[in-house]
Amino acid sequence: MTGEVSAPIVRVADLRVELGIHAPREVIRGVGLDLYSGAMHGLVGETGSGKSITARAIVGLLPQGGRITAGSIRLNDRELVDLDTKTFRAIRGREIGTIFQNPRTALYPMLDVQTQMMNIIQSHYSMRKKDRLARVREYLGLAGISDVDRVARSYGHELSGGLAQRVVIATALVCEPRIVIADEPTTGLDATVQRQILELLVDLQARLNLSILMITHDLAIVAQYCDLVSVMRDGVIVEHGVMKDIMRNPENGYTRSLLDASLLANLRI
Repeated sequence: MTGEVSAPIVRVADLRVELGIHAPREVIRGVGLDLYSGAMHGLVGETGSGKSITARAIVGLLPQGGRITAGSIRLNDRELVDLDTKTFRAIRGREIGTIFQNPRTALYPMLDVQTQMMNIIQSHYSMRKKDRLARVREYLGLAGISDVDRVARSYGHELSGGLAQRVVIATALVCEPRIVIADEPTTGLDATVQRQILELLVDLQARLNLSILMITHDLAIVAQYCDLVSVMRDGVIVEHGVMKDIMRNPENGYTRSLLDASLLANLRI
């Protein structure tokens, strides 16, 4: 985390979420976490612990039948809970960018990369076409893509998994949000490409002073790349704090189990 710690730019407090229409079930039970400028915050836990639902609540994209029943999500001084759809659309992309775990489903198959990115820019800025095109190429290059012209004219299915994920990262950043939610951004990528993507995110976080919420089931990733961590289980944050402190002295048994599992996995490699 760079610079002096200040007030969080996103503060989630006592968040509660239900899923289901006919038999609603509480899946997020009093979650709280803070996101700071220039810091990468890891949200870690096993599949089904509620990580992605928490992220979707922050960006106003809960699945059908999902609803926030209590709590607060503040972006600076603005309350996001119960915000109207039009206002939330203006926030998504412009103030909060999202990197999805499957880049191929995140890219619309009927449009090439540059058209998709230019449409996103147009939805937030009044900008001439040539300026939008220049910005697309700038951010594709920022995402570590060398053959920018070819990739800009490509469709999602024509790109490798790693290249597609770089496009998704560029798309998430192209409207210059200060906050990025990365939901399992290395899922389905081989180990070498995973490392490249993670190091790219760390580099961009530092260069652009981003706040990144890194969602993953792998505590080893969080331990290596994140400044802060929240450990989630069954819809509850069971432990949170500075990553180095938790690595040295985890207080919760579940956190210790995740650390042990990560250590065993690394020993097998």
